Amino acid sequence: MQIFPALGQKYTFAHYDIDDGLIQSQVNKFTMDNDHRLWIATFGGACRFDGKEFLGYSRQNGLPNNYVSTVFSDRAGHVWFGTLDGLAMLHNGKIINYKPAASQKHNIVTDIAQDASGTIWAVMGYALFKITGNKMEPVAFDDSSKVTTITVDKTGRLYAAVYGKGIYSLSRSGWTYSTRFSEKYEQLAVRKILFDKFDTQRAYLLTWKGLFYINDNQVMPYASVQMASVKGQLLCIEQDGYKNLWIGTDNGAYCLMDGDVIHYDSSNGLTDISIADIYVDTDNNLWLGSLGNGLYRCEGSKYVTFDGTQGLPESKIIMGITKDWNDHIVLGADGGGLIRYDGKKLTNIATPSSSKYLAGIQCLYTDKNKTVWIGTSQAGLWQYDQKGFRQIKGSDEIAYHAIIADDTGVIWLATSLGCYYYEKGVLKQLDGVPEYSSSLVATGRDSVFIGTQNGIVLLVNKKVVQTSNQSVLKNSAILTMIKYHNLVLIGTDDRGLFVWNLKNNHLKSYTTNDGLKANTIYSLIADDTDNVWVGTGKGVNQLKFDQAADKFAVIDNSGSKEPVFETNQNAILYKDHQVWVATTKSVMVYNTRLQTRSSPPPHIIIENVKLMPQIGRSKDTGFTYLNNGASLTYNQNHLAISFLGIYLKNPTSVSYRYKLVGLDSTFCSPVKNNVVEYPMLPPGKYTFRVKAISPDGKVSPDTANFSFEIIPPFYKTLTFQISAVLFFVLIGFGLQNIWHHSKIQRQQAIEAIKQEEKIKIRQQTAEDFHDDLGNKLTRISILSEILNAKIDQSKTDQHGLVDQIKQNAAALYNGTKDILWALDPKSDNLYETLIHIKEIGIELFQDMPVDFEFNKIDDNLKQVKLPMEYSRNITMIYKELLNNALKHADAEQVILHWAYVDKDEVSLRLTDNGKGFSSNTLSKGHGMHNIKARAKRINAELVIVSEEGKGTSVELKFRKNVVA
Repeated sequence: MQIFPALGQKYTFAHYDIDDGLIQSQVNKFTMDNDHRLWIATFGGACRFDGKEFLGYSRQNGLPNNYVSTVFSDRAGHVWFGTLDGLAMLHNGKIINYKPAASQKHNIVTDIAQDASGTIWAVMGYALFKITGNKMEPVAFDDSSKVTTITVDKTGRLYAAVYGKGIYSLSRSGWTYSTRFSEKYEQLAVRKILFDKFDTQRAYLLTWKGLFYINDNQVMPYASVQMASVKGQLLCIEQDGYKNLWIGTDNGAYCLMDGDVIHYDSSNGLTDISIADIYVDTDNNLWLGSLGNGLYRCEGSKYVTFDGTQGLPESKIIMGITKDWNDHIVLGADGGGLIRYDGKKLTNIATPSSSKYLAGIQCLYTDKNKTVWIGTSQAGLWQYDQKGFRQIKGSDEIAYHAIIADDTGVIWLATSLGCYYYEKGVLKQLDGVPEYSSSLVATGRDSVFIGTQNGIVLLVNKKVVQTSNQSVLKNSAILTMIKYHNLVLIGTDDRGLFVWNLKNNHLKSYTTNDGLKANTIYSLIADDTDNVWVGTGKGVNQLKFDQAADKFAVIDNSGSKEPVFETNQNAILYKDHQVWVATTKSVMVYNTRLQTRSSPPPHIIIENVKLMPQIGRSKDTGFTYLNNGASLTYNQNHLAISFLGIYLKNPTSVSYRYKLVGLDSTFCSPVKNNVVEYPMLPPGKYTFRVKAISPDGKVSPDTANFSFEIIPPFYKTLTFQISAVLFFVLIGFGLQNIWHHSKIQRQQAIEAIKQEEKIKIRQQTAEDFHDDLGNKLTRISILSEILNAKIDQSKTDQHGLVDQIKQNAAALYNGTKDILWALDPKSDNLYETLIHIKEIGIELFQDMPVDFEFNKIDDNLKQVKLPMEYSRNITMIYKELLNNALKHADAEQVILHWAYVDKDEVSLRLTDNGKGFSSNTLSKGHGMHNIKARAKRINAELVIVSEEGKGTSVELKFRKNVVA
C-alpha cells in the first residue's frame, strides 16, 4: 500500500500580474480612492485597477520618477504619489509635482497621510513635511530627529514615529509625546504604526526587530509564542475584518488568529516572494503585494483544492466520491483506482490484482450497510467492505454511470445498456428503458426516476409509466438528479436545471439567465443548511430555496479569479459541513459553515460619455468626450455612455439598471453590458442615471448621474414656436382684417351703387311723376275751367261738381308736391328737411291770423345725411302737427325750433299758445296715431305736453348720421 505524505490544503488567491495589465510586478503599496478603485505603487510606476482594467501612470504621464514607493488617496479625491524623487499629486487627470528643496539630500517619499483637518503630511528622507498650497514645509522636532513613519487613528489624529524617542501625536497645542520609548526600546525603528480596528486602546508597531504593541503607553513584544512561528524579515502588517493580523515577510505572508498561525506561500496558493504590503480596502477585500510576482487578493477559505500538488494521481480524473465504513472519504479515479482520505493524509487503496480494469472507476455509492459499490467502465460492478472486494456476478461488459438504493434496499444501476437493479443477490435488467441511462433518483418506496439521453423514465413498482412532464424533458440528456423535499432536481446537458414538484406536477427551469455558471449540470447535492450545490460545466453554484416565493435563488460568493472548471458527473458528496466536488482538474472542498462577511454593494461610476460621429457623415469618424452638463446642438445627438460598477471581488458578475430621464420612464431590467448607445436623441434635457447590482442583489447606494442638453434648432425652440404662432395669428388677424375691410368696402361699394341707383330712380321717378302727373292735373284743372264756362250759369249743381273736380285736382297736385320732394335725393339731409317743413308752415299760415316762426337753419346741417324714410316721416309728422295747430289750437303764435340735444341727437320742438287740450283726449283721432307710428318708425322719441288754456308743445328727438 502506497502512503502519501500528509499534505496541507491549498487556499485560493486571485492573482494579477503584468499579463493582466499591471504596470510592473514589484508592488510597494496599496490605497483605494473615493470611487472604490484600487491604486498600486510599484517599482515601475503606479496603476489604477477598477476590477477589469489596469491604467498605468509613469514618468511619461508626469511622475517625477518611475519608482513609486507609496500611494495615497485623500478625501477630496486627489491621488498622491511618493516617489524616489519627491511628491506628486493627480488632480483632474493632471499630475502636479512638488519639487523638494535643493538642500534636501534624500528625496524618497515613504509615507503620506491626511489628518482630520484635511492637511496632507509626508515623510521624505526621514523628515516630516506639511503640504501647504503647492509647497512642502518641513516640520522639525529637533535637529537630530528622524521620522520613520506617520499614520492617523480613527478620529484623524496624526501620529509620527521618531527614531530613538517614541511616538508623537499632533493636537491643537502642537506635537506632544503619545508614547515615550523606554531605554530598552529607544533604538526601535518603527516601520509602520497600526491602530487596532476593534480595540482603540491598542496599537501595533512593526519594526526591524519584530512586532510590538502599545498598551497603557507601554511598548511590549507581541505574542512571542505566535511570533516564533513567523520566519524571516517583517515587511508589513494589516488587520482584517475578523480581527486577524496579517504580516508580510520576505517569505510569503502569515495570518495570526486566535492562537493559530497560518503561513501562506507557494505550497498553499500564495508565493514565496516577499510581501511588501497587505491592505484591506473599503469593501473588505484583502490585498497582498509581492516584490516580483504582482498582487494577490485573498478569496477566503470558502473552498480548498486537492490536486496533483497535494498527492492526487497525475492525469487521472476523479469520477466518484463516497464514504467508507469508517466515515473516511473514498475517491474513485478513472485509471487511478481508489484513494482514501482520513482527514490527514491520502492513501491509495489496493485493488484485486486479478482485475486490472477495476482501476477504471466511473461511479461510487455507499449503502445503508456501509458497503461501497463500485461501478467501472470495463470490470463490471463491485462491492467493497471490511472483508475486501467482491464482483457482482453477471455484471461484466457493462459500463456503470450511477448507483443508488431505494427505501427497500434494492440497488439501482444506470448503465450503458439501460437500467438494472440488484435484489436478493440477483442482477436484473428492466424492460422498456432506453439503452443508455445516466442518472437515478428514488422518489418513494416504489418510485424511481431514470435519466436517459432522451429524457426521463418513471418507474412505479418496476413498471414504466408516463407523465406530462416527460414530454417537456424529451430530447434532453439527463445527467444527474436528486430528491429535495417534495421536489426532484434534474440536471441536463444543455438546458440547465429543472425542478419537478411532485405534489402539483409543476416544472420550473433555471439557466445561466438565472445566475447558473453553465447550462450543463453534472452533479447535485444538498447540505446541512438546506442549500443545494450544483456542479456545472464551468464551476460550482450554490442555490438557496425561498419558501415564500417557491423558487431557488443563486448564491454567488465566489471571486473573479475563481478557476473555471468542469465538474464530473454525479461525483459529489456532502460530509461534515463540507461539500466535495470532483472536477476534471482537481477535487474542490467547500466549507458550508463558513461565516463570510456580507460584501458591500458595488460602487457605480460613469467612466466616460462620447459624442459619436453623426450617421451619414463619412468624413466625421472621430468622437469627443463630454463633460457633465454638456450642451449640444440638435444634430449632435448620437451618444455612447460607458459606466462601471466597481466590485473588485467579482467585477464580471455585476449587472446594471439604467434609464435616461427625459426619454425613459423606468429603469431597464438588469443587464451585464456596461455601455449604452443612444443614436438619434430628440432635442431636450436629459439625465442618464445608472445603478450597479452585485451578484447577491445588493444595489449601489448611490446612482451615477450624467446630465446634458440637446438644444433644438431655432425653429423648434419654444420662443420661435411662440413667435411663429403669434406671427401667424397676426397674419391671420391681418388677413381677416383685410378680408373684412374688403368685404365692407365691397358691401359699401354695392350699397353705394344701390344708393346711386336709388337716387337715380328716385330722381327719375320724381321728374317723371312731376312731368306726367303734373301735366295731367293741370290739364284736368284747365278742362274743368273750360267746362265750367260752358255750363249754363243757372245749373248750379253742375257748376258745383265741376268746382269739386277742380278743387280735388288742385289738392291732389299740392299733395304730390310732398311726394315729389321726398323722392328727390336732394331732400335726404336735415337742412333740406327743415327748409321743406319751414316752407310748408309759411304756406300753411299765409294769410292766416297766426304768427309762424322758425329759428335760423344752419348751413352745416347740409352735411347731416338722413335716410329717405327719415326726411319723409319727419316732414309728414310736422305737416300733420302744423295742420292740427291751424285747425284746432286757435293759436296766435306757432313756433318751430330745432336744436342739438348732443352731438348725435337733434330735437325739433313745435309750440303754440293756443287753447291746449287735456291728456285724456290725446289718443283720439287718426292724425295723432299716425304721428306716433311715424315717430316709432324712425326710432324717434316723441314728447307731447299740453294743458287746457296753456297751449301745446310737441318735441321730436332723433339721431343723426354725419357723413364726412
